[in-house]
Amino acid sequence: MKKILYSLLIASGIALTGCSWLDINPETGLDESEVFTVWDNYKSYFNYVYSGTTSGNETNITLGYPAYLDTWNLRFTWAALTDMADCGRLVRAQNIKAGTLGANVSVFTTDLSRRPISYSMFKIIRICNKAIANIDRIRNCPSEEDKKDILGQAYFVRGYAHFVLCRYFGGMPYLDKALEADDEWDLPRMSSHDTYLRCAEDFEEAWKYLDAAGKARRDAGPGQPGHLNAPDQNRPNGVAAKAMKARALLYAASPLSNVNGDEDWKAAASACSEALSLALENSFDLLPIDSWQNNFIKSRYTNEQIWAHVFSAAKANAASYSCIYTYAMSNYTNASGDCPTQNFVDKFETIYGEPLETPEQREAAALAGHYNEQNPYAGRDPRLDLTVLHDGSVVAGCATGVNFYYDPDQKMYPGTKIAGASSQRFFGHEWGATDGKGMTNTGYMVNKWWDGKFNVSYNRSDPLIRLAELYLNYAEAVNEAYGPDGKAGDIELSAVEAVNVVRARAGMPPVLSEFTSDKESFRERIRNERTVELAFEGHHYYLDIRRWKIAPKTMTKTLMGMYVEKVPVSAEYPLGRKFERRAIPSNRQSTWKDAMYYIPFPVEEANKMKNFVNNPIW
Repeated sequence: MKKILYSLLIASGIALTGCSWLDINPETGLDESEVFTVWDNYKSYFNYVYSGTTSGNETNITLGYPAYLDTWNLRFTWAALTDMADCGRLVRAQNIKAGTLGANVSVFTTDLSRRPISYSMFKIIRICNKAIANIDRIRNCPSEEDKKDILGQAYFVRGYAHFVLCRYFGGMPYLDKALEADDEWDLPRMSSHDTYLRCAEDFEEAWKYLDAAGKARRDAGPGQPGHLNAPDQNRPNGVAAKAMKARALLYAASPLSNVNGDEDWKAAASACSEALSLALENSFDLLPIDSWQNNFIKSRYTNEQIWAHVFSAAKANAASYSCIYTYAMSNYTNASGDCPTQNFVDKFETIYGEPLETPEQREAAALAGHYNEQNPYAGRDPRLDLTVLHDGSVVAGCATGVNFYYDPDQKMYPGTKIAGASSQRFFGHEWGATDGKGMTNTGYMVNKWWDGKFNVSYNRSDPLIRLAELYLNYAEAVNEAYGPDGKAGDIELSAVEAVNVVRARAGMPPVLSEFTSDKESFRERIRNERTVELAFEGHHYYLDIRRWKIAPKTMTKTLMGMYVEKVPVSAEYPLGRKFERRAIPSNRQSTWKDAMYYIPFPVEEANKMKNFVNNPIW
């Protein structure tokens, strides 16, 4: 581990296009006054945190952006490492999901031929520390607001980098200064709880500077010139700083990290209230459900996104987001695809608000006339169709519905004509199909990040923080601290009411009263709401089941899919389809061992630092 820290903490990370003299580290002879006293040079040094590369690959903050990491590095989303989805190509995620990290660890840590998370985060932490320490040396800063803005960004990025490290690897040494050659290298490892608290302090400091710089949001508000079109909109803003502080304290309060019981939850509730209030004061708002997908595709930015990363250019689905698309919708040879499980699909309630996760719940909904296992997608939460592609799904490129079913008369899975494709695309495949071209083994694909056409270029945006999450973070923290009807801060909103705001946007009724009588009952509905609202984005579900410490339960359930076969239309089979729940193949099931809460550093590196206790190897 000492080797990692020496190389990462000493490396200044200032190799910049057009500034070859900045390739030299200040520690190795560069006169720092050339970097830190001239505004343009200082900015170039700092901007590495957003755009820097090493060995031709990104080693900047984008490695902490979930969708970017999924798309350009691993080619599967981290949802495929949970019970939420099966990875179309077996080789992509299954070893990790089955509890064998193996060679994949280098991807997350030090392999510069890929895009290593820890290397990148430690590198930008050092740059932030140098920028903070030298801010007052600038001689020609255009304005005091410019100085405060970049200082606020430095505190934000430092906090964000530590947060990224902590949620994947656990507690870390917190680096608040650039270590020099004669400093102590054997830094103690902090608990995850204390690491998150330090992150929260940095985000609060970032808020102070960004607010003072007039950067509570970087664009103009709705209806004003420049709305959603600021040149620096990809940079963190003041509301994002408060939102990240709230998220950090929520993680600190969660069962995996909590050390102070209700006091941790109260601190999280207060921070969540402040973040939500500030977002609303600055005119962020939830999109109508008919434009909900704009948070992910087509629009560069939306007014629901507090902070977002837009991919550099609009791209066709043949090459971008191959982690989402199965081979049916991609020309990309290595396309894998996330295939939602039936376990996940069952989390979408009926339109009347009835849960459907257990046989008993489905039976009760059926007796009420609200659910039919042979017409299973009718009368469901509208987010189901927006998130999951299933047999009969109507999309922009296919008004007649996508085919997943098997036709026993033709002994084949019929194709589907999709707009933009010269030939039919095949969504359905033989049940239990062997690994090959990202076939679905669940009977489902992901719809959330797709425009419904074939090979059409459009923008993709990673909503790093959006307003819906702020409502759900608030609801979770307040429920744990004060119960379903509790409130926190100055906002006049109970935990139940906060969840119902998100549900109302989706066209869903308020949470049924039978689930709002006590903290424990309502906890399950909050968690369910997070799962369906934030599915396949932000690595939320992967991290949520860990911080809630429910992964041992969810990861050991049998993963199910939905097999669909064509039959004659009848009273029993109104769609002319027979829907049958089936377990997916045994080699695609998940497992759990407690070592899987965190990713380990490579043993040979961790052992070089005597005070760094590594995570268990798995």
